[in-house]
Amino acid sequence: MPSRTTIWFRDAFVIIFALYVVVSIAMVPWSNLKISEPASTTCPTGCSPSINFPENNYHHYDDSLTFDWNAVAVTYRVVIFDSEDQIVLESNLTEFNSTTSSRLQVGNYTSSVYYTGIAGSNFSELIKTDEHQLETSSKITLNWDKIGVTYTIQIREFDDEDRDVPIIHEATNISETVYEYSNFVEGKEYTWSVFAVDDLGYSSESSSQSDLRIGTTKFLAFMLFNDWEVPFLLLGVMMVVALQAGVFLAREEKDD
Repeated sequence: MPSRTTIWFRDAFVIIFALYVVVSIAMVPWSNLKISEPASTTCPTGCSPSINFPENNYHHYDDSLTFDWNAVAVTYRVVIFDSEDQIVLESNLTEFNSTTSSRLQVGNYTSSVYYTGIAGSNFSELIKTDEHQLETSSKITLNWDKIGVTYTIQIREFDDEDRDVPIIHEATNISETVYEYSNFVEGKEYTWSVFAVDDLGYSSESSSQSDLRIGTTKFLAFMLFNDWEVPFLLLGVMMVVALQAGVFLAREEKDD
């Protein structure tokens, strides 16, 4: 028979592990796991980048944070007319800066490429036009310079009464969709937003200002579950420890 101490140790370990699992599940920020709402698809000069991290009302424990958002897409419209002003090709393209027509008959053709802005915009600007003379039946391939996009991020100190507080930090011409800022002050609350700017100077709408709290209440479970690799690793280690403890206790019982 196992000793009273062995039984107590085994039962205490099981109870502690069960409490850990229950408390961790209860304190997980489930709101962070929700699926993002679909972004708007119609905006005058382009829809804003969608936010990946951090979300609104995020609590952060450090003075450094990496912001992350999704890239915006640029769009084009291509039209080819024949000598009688009949459209033989009309195509709307996203991100592509080349296209090829179907095989066309001998004759003269005019091609036009329009930049239709960042996805969601409702304007059109001619960026290239060419004349084409086909002496044999063939296809027309069009290529044009791609319109690039950079991003601007703005960070403001939060104010409940005035959402138009001065910008405390602005970074422009960001070519990637991530940006790290490391001068937050503990105990302060901030808002941040990001928008895109294309090579022609058109700016997309700005994302909604998302609230960010630095150095405020930060539970262990909240910190862990912002990064799924950590809890999975921790739970895996705990399960291995529990398994080894179970084997050890079983051997002790058998020996007794």
